[in-house]
Amino acid sequence: MMDWHISPISRSSAFSGEPFERDDRVASLLVRVDSEIERIDLRESEESDYRILGDLICRWTQLFKPRDQHDKEVQEALKLTADNLFVSLFEGEDGPSEENSELKRLLSLMLERRRLLRLKHKEAGYLWYIHRPSKIEYPVPDVELDPQFFIENQEKLAFLGASEDGRLAKQTESAPTGTSSRSV
Repeated sequence: MMDWHISPISRSSAFSGEPFERDDRVASLLVRVDSEIERIDLRESEESDYRILGDLICRWTQLFKPRDQHDKEVQEALKLTADNLFVSLFEGEDGPSEENSELKRLLSLMLERRRLLRLKHKEAGYLWYIHRPSKIEYPVPDVELDPQFFIENQEKLAFLGASEDGRLAKQTESAPTGTSSRSV
């Protein structure tokens, strides 16, 4: 698993430069610029006017809550991992949401495999997971991750290590075409 060094939520908008106020709706964007991953925070109302320079990997919204700079959470958020990316995707949501459903599902599978998530139950198109470190429940959309999702997003998913060593590319290139041959 890879670690990404991405800053925690900014205290001001990347678009206007104005500081966020408590409870502002902030849109957070993860963008690939060349070979780097950048986090961009701006007011949700400014998002339509903002020009993204790079490939958008994912987006989520949250209410801005100013934190003390010495807060332990801020220090831990300096290193963005699949675990805290997963948690960040749910920040600011009032209930189950379909936003970034495929990415949430992919991360849930990765974290379940690492035993950081445990499936509690299935309900109305959602898988309810318990995040073991925090004991918080998260509703993950029960969506099918078809091969087309991985093919279309292969470059974006590379930052998760989902296509390390070209495994994904090799699998899609060698996919069966409907005919089979057998050697004796």
